[in-house]
Amino acid sequence: MYKYLLIFMILVAPAPILNSSDDAISQFTYGYLKRINDYIDDENYVEAQRDLDIFVRRYFLNEQSYERALINQLYGNFYAVQAKYEEAIPWFVKSLKFKKMPLVTGLQVRRNLAQCYFQDSDYLGTIKILEEYKAISIKRGLLFAPIDRVMLGISYFKDDKFEKAYLNISEANQLSTTYKEDWLGYELSLAIQLEKYAEAIETAQLLIFVNPDKKEYWKQLSGLYYTQDADNESLAGLELAYEQNTLTKEKEYLDLSRYYLYKNLPQKAIKTIKYGINVGIVDESKKNYELLADSYFILKDRARGIEYLQESLKLESDPNTAFKIGRFAFEEEDWKTAFKFLQEAKRLQYEKSPGRLDLLMGISLYEMNDYKKANEYFTKALSFDDTKISAEGWISYLKDVENGLVS
Repeated sequence: MYKYLLIFMILVAPAPILNSSDDAISQFTYGYLKRINDYIDDENYVEAQRDLDIFVRRYFLNEQSYERALINQLYGNFYAVQAKYEEAIPWFVKSLKFKKMPLVTGLQVRRNLAQCYFQDSDYLGTIKILEEYKAISIKRGLLFAPIDRVMLGISYFKDDKFEKAYLNISEANQLSTTYKEDWLGYELSLAIQLEKYAEAIETAQLLIFVNPDKKEYWKQLSGLYYTQDADNESLAGLELAYEQNTLTKEKEYLDLSRYYLYKNLPQKAIKTIKYGINVGIVDESKKNYELLADSYFILKDRARGIEYLQESLKLESDPNTAFKIGRFAFEEEDWKTAFKFLQEAKRLQYEKSPGRLDLLMGISLYEMNDYKKANEYFTKALSFDDTKISAEGWISYLKDVENGLVS
């Protein structure tokens, strides 16, 4: 992972001529540091160590020079790529002592330092640096990436700060353009631990959509339903009553359906709900259609699951359901359906991550070759801190496409 964490100024900026300003480096320094950096890239650590030591001994006297800050960062990278995190940490700390560090370079050093603390199991150190990184990024309108939110969330978890852990990981999942199974798994575990059962059910639904073959997820979902709403002692009696056609209450049908899900019998759950609807005891409500959708997802029938989510949306307008359908369609690369329901979520004033909503709509339009409208939504996404960087990248890419620079 660290092999590619290279000094920003060296790689992408032209080498400035050294002058009286501390934040400039000479052509000589640029070339020397780039050579060391190339050694590290090629895993030629003996040569890299030799040149690093020579450079420090011969040319650096001022600890508060930008060049010294860069060489300290490079020392940190040198140790980090070799998984010597404890040795890398003090070099990154020294690099940050330079007070005039360019913004992007300073953020990269903080990120590298946080990763080293994390790999070294120093979770308090990780939290301190990532919270600094997060505050600076948000203040300057820069992206605090979802993967960094996950690292922060895991660190809070290790420090027994479960609410903060949940908040950061939940935000990471909301901001990610694709569902990541491990991240959703973290969120589900934390939601259950914090007894956020409604949120846990929603996350379990997403996990079943992402990986319907993993039995653990449908067991967790059905278990959540089962423990929340069912009277465990009466379930055996409910099953017998259903077989004898003597159930008379909606709750009885729904409790029995959830019990079947808990027992990994989604077909029986579906049959029970549908029968209750047909005889007029179970309402055709949003909540009940969502239970049917979950049953179909557990049955690995995504199409029918999405169909019942759409039916639930017809019964009751809900921006979160519309967004969920749009995200599912996005994951399936059904761009037309994705845009339709993401647009509906926007109309219903989806509030969890409006910038991410605009970004997903823009990507969907791009995939449908509607570059003009896609650009409009990417431009809207520029207004939100969490999507500004991604939106800028898409706008730049669209310009290259339109100019024939990429196919």
